[in-house]
Amino acid sequence: MNALSLHVSSDREPLAMPDERVGDEGLREILPIQSDYPDRLRQMAKAPTVWLRGRAELLSSRPICTVVGSRACSRLAEARALELGRKLGERGVLVVSGGALGIDAAAHTGALAAGGATCAVLGTGVDRLYPQQNVPLLAALARTGLLLSMFSLGAPPRPFHFRVRNELMAALADVVVVVEAQANSGSLITARHALRFGRPLLGFQGSEGTMSLFSAGAQAVHSVDEVVEFVASRSAGGERPGAPSEELARVPQSIHVPTETMLLSDEDAAKRVLAALAATASADVGEVCARTGLSAAECAAVLVDLELADRCTRLAGGRYIVHAPLS
Repeated sequence: MNALSLHVSSDREPLAMPDERVGDEGLREILPIQSDYPDRLRQMAKAPTVWLRGRAELLSSRPICTVVGSRACSRLAEARALELGRKLGERGVLVVSGGALGIDAAAHTGALAAGGATCAVLGTGVDRLYPQQNVPLLAALARTGLLLSMFSLGAPPRPFHFRVRNELMAALADVVVVVEAQANSGSLITARHALRFGRPLLGFQGSEGTMSLFSAGAQAVHSVDEVVEFVASRSAGGERPGAPSEELARVPQSIHVPTETMLLSDEDAAKRVLAALAATASADVGEVCARTGLSAAECAAVLVDLELADRCTRLAGGRYIVHAPLS
């Protein structure tokens, strides 16, 4: 990737732990119009400007496996994620996860322990390391791997940030793996996007959330080695993500995330978005923003929630239609 000039905010907030500060080296902002913007992110409903801190070249030089799962995970799942991160790292695969507690932290740690490469897709700005328990881990990633965010410098952690970034985690991947997920896990959002984008989706058997994926098109796996060999075989065959088919775009509708997982402070925002959709035959994110006064990130987060609750549908071309009003 070619070097770019940077726009760095001079008044950005410090990291959560001053002794874990990360330098400005490798800090970049990349716009969708730039030639070295990751092509696969253009499949997103609205290709975002992205901030990167660390080794940006990792996104274009290696196979990418996104590993997701519950924060409150079982010991078995945590051990699997750690081993998976380590073995993928040893094979030269870029391990992408969300920097959260539980499965995310285990996958990142495994890759780092193997001397491999790993990338955390944050729900904050790349200068805000969160959660605090993972600050040392994320600081290490910034030095040896990559931090990536679709939120500007200084952006704090907000619930809708983490839901929106799940689409980006799926778009980046060659393969997506769900290690363990409960029925209301945000990992199911990532899984749904993976199927929409035509990415292979693998899931370990044994948890309620992963079991719901298999009828939607996910492949069940039983061991870490099975996942590693699958990723390696696709890499050896030169298979890369392509545009999703119309059939695949419809598959994720069968993955249901309960309405109670919607973190709509949101309920007012949901009503505004539904009203905007109900007022027209269909609308894209930009049109919903204009009608509601919400930001693009807020609209995207609410639309994801509403879609997962079967209250709207995303059509080809990134337009949405409403199903039912919010009572």
